[in-house]
Amino acid sequence: MDNQELRRMKEQLGLIDFKIGYKTGVHYGVIEDFFSGKTDELAPKDRQKIEALFEAEAKKR
Repeated sequence: MDNQELRRMKEQLGLIDFKIGYKTGVHYGVIEDFFSGKTDELAPKDRQKIEALFEAEAKKR
């Protein structure tokens, strides 16, 4: 997924930054900066964790 897809999916799923950080183990500051648009940089390892969480959450719905 590209950056815009991740941001859209976060909104669609209604997830908050804290929950994403808690469930993935990615630092809250990194998540906050990325999803607020402050930065477009996301480590590949962090991106994989976030994508996996989003896919799991989407399957629950």
